[in-house]
Amino acid sequence: MALWPPAPPPPTKLGVYRRLSTTAGVHVSPIQLGAMNIGESEEWCSAMGRMDKESSFKLLDAYYDAGGNFIDTANN
Repeated sequence: MALWPPAPPPPTKLGVYRRLSTTAGVHVSPIQLGAMNIGESEEWCSAMGRMDKESSFKLLDAYYDAGGNFIDTANN
């Protein structure tokens, strides 16, 4: 008898993680979520940040619930 039960299968293929690098112990989703449009924009960069707070959280929650854990948050 195992000490812990086996992990449940992921809800989607987004939850089938891959190793980020052969020298790293980090496992990530096969597809990352680009976060360029998440959040409200400043006046000087009107091309970015077109989502309100509620829509941003809905998107992030849906990505997480599907098994995603890799979010690109670069700002330039």
